[in-house]
Amino acid sequence: MRAGAELGRQQGPAHAPPAPGESGGSSGSCPGRQPRSRLHQLRLPLTGPQRFCCSSSRGKEETENIQVALPLENHLEGKVGFKTYKNYFTPHADWSVIIFLILVNIAAQVAYVLQDWWLAFWAHVQSGLYFGAIVRGDEDVVFVLNWYLGAYSGLTVSTILFGITRSLLIFYVFVNSSQTLHSKMLETILRAPVLFFNRNTIGRILNRFSRDIGHMDDLLPVIFQDFIQTFLLMIGVVGVMVAAVPWIAIPVIPLGIIFFVLQWYFLRTSRDVKRLERTTRSLVLSHLISSLRGLWTIRAYRARQRFQEVFNAYQDLHSEAWFLLLTTSQWLAVYLDVICAIFVIVVAFGALILVESLDLGQVGLVLSLTLTLTGMFQWCVRQSAEAENMMISVERGIEYTDLEKEAPWELENRPLPSWPNKGVISFKTVNFRYKSDGPLVLKNIEGSIDARQKFGIMGRTGAGKSSVIAALFRLSEPKGDIYIDDILTTSIGLHDLRKKMSIAPQEPVLFAGTMRKNLDPFNEHTDNELWNALEEVQLKKSIEVLPAKMNTELAESGLNLSVGQKQLVCLARAILRKNQILIIDKATSYVDPRTDELIQKNIRERFAQCTVLTITHRLSTIIDCDRIMVLDSGTQIEDTWPYNLLRDRSSPFYQMVQQLGEAEVAVLTKRAKAALQKKWQEIDESL
Repeated sequence: MRAGAELGRQQGPAHAPPAPGESGGSSGSCPGRQPRSRLHQLRLPLTGPQRFCCSSSRGKEETENIQVALPLENHLEGKVGFKTYKNYFTPHADWSVIIFLILVNIAAQVAYVLQDWWLAFWAHVQSGLYFGAIVRGDEDVVFVLNWYLGAYSGLTVSTILFGITRSLLIFYVFVNSSQTLHSKMLETILRAPVLFFNRNTIGRILNRFSRDIGHMDDLLPVIFQDFIQTFLLMIGVVGVMVAAVPWIAIPVIPLGIIFFVLQWYFLRTSRDVKRLERTTRSLVLSHLISSLRGLWTIRAYRARQRFQEVFNAYQDLHSEAWFLLLTTSQWLAVYLDVICAIFVIVVAFGALILVESLDLGQVGLVLSLTLTLTGMFQWCVRQSAEAENMMISVERGIEYTDLEKEAPWELENRPLPSWPNKGVISFKTVNFRYKSDGPLVLKNIEGSIDARQKFGIMGRTGAGKSSVIAALFRLSEPKGDIYIDDILTTSIGLHDLRKKMSIAPQEPVLFAGTMRKNLDPFNEHTDNELWNALEEVQLKKSIEVLPAKMNTELAESGLNLSVGQKQLVCLARAILRKNQILIIDKATSYVDPRTDELIQKNIRERFAQCTVLTITHRLSTIIDCDRIMVLDSGTQIEDTWPYNLLRDRSSPFYQMVQQLGEAEVAVLTKRAKAALQKKWQEIDESL
């Protein structure tokens, strides 16, 4: 069933482990980092009714322990490199903006420290006014008060303005950097080859565009601002403490070294734990999406318990990574608390020992600032560690900006708008593989498809039928030459090539929106043309009875239409496009015989002057084609008239037809003979 096949592809881990050497991650890399780690495979033992066995001795269900292979995304290891920061910040904020941001942060901190220092100095002068003889006269006192009050007010306003400017600049740089990175990711994804989407599930891609982008937008600016602000405050506090009591530098320096070593040790683990949490989250999302898409198949085969247990395995794996992430953070917090407590004890005992050389004000100031400094040290270390962990989201986003891209969409050497006007397709020693290190799926394909010819491609599963279409559309670059009307397909842009060939795929694609938008997304046709196309595929009456008619909203993926109706909509699209080449890729595999007959009738009548390539499992669909090419393991073994193949008992095509039974063989032979006679008659009339 279609849902089961799709579910098996999307959810590969629940069915079978990936092929050796095949990666489940993206094909990009982050510049300047360590090489990618190998494909991780975590095997979780599950118990329950995972496989049912029947035998003559006992006809009951057997349960056994199974292992589910969980292929995780490839991910980078080690420290987040400087190039990750550079690639994230510099595209939108050049070095002048970054330097200005640093200067504003320093100015804000200097203003904050000067504000406290000026207040203390003002208090000292004020005490001299009342208890000493600094100045005399009421006018002098008022002047001094106004002067110090004005200076303090100016410093306060400067602190506020610099603080606001610092916050606005930080958020400006981070938000715009995030937007720029998101735009690059989206552009690269749209240009990625089809193989990327086969190797990466929707859950993995959505995880980077939702969870990781969310961290960049919401958490990263706040965490970086906290870290920068706390770090500068900490430097200011240390400066004040050392200026007041110089010997305090003796325990402060070892404290800073210990915190630095502790942070380095913590980050060695937390970085990879954070990456593991992100990749295991992708497994949960992928399983949910694939299960929802194959919900009918799961229920039909009563496999709900199996998929529930697989989901539990994925969820347990993610919970383990999440719990490990939480415990590592708590470990850091406990060690920081212990070290800070020791630091406070050392300072307190030091003040008691040196009490004779210190006045009470200095002791109170040092103890007060010590308690403040320990909190700042802890928060600074934790925020710096969290900032680097958040940069893993940036790292994962930058990976998606360095993916392999398809060939250019448009080239300067563009074909004429009327190309192709004949629809002649020529293959010259064509070899094709989906990835550079993968096996050949097409081997030395030779031949030509004449204009307006109806060409069928036949073969068993895995023979390479759909690979011929993939080579035509350049889903991966073929080796050899493919010509359409004497123009080499690799010499033109992908848009110019693909938009000139219409296709009715095995799984019809519809988008959420109106029927009009699905038929004519670029508004190139009139209403009459749209209604005529629907009438030709016998959908006009079904659409006319709807309240909004052509403006009826379709559900996501066209769920409010049957599979047959969706195929007819795709056929109506092809009619509107008026391309000279039409490709039918197993389009009638999931439709009822009546819809199949309707589609074939439309193809014979509406596309009589077009070149039609048909790939199907139903022999009755291609038996009246002009020619049939039979493939076996990517090799072209037969290419001639269907009737000639049916007369050759050694032909693989003949042997496939014989498996249908005598009655069906007789019908197919009669149709093939009639089609051949009709073709010869047309040739004679043209002469």
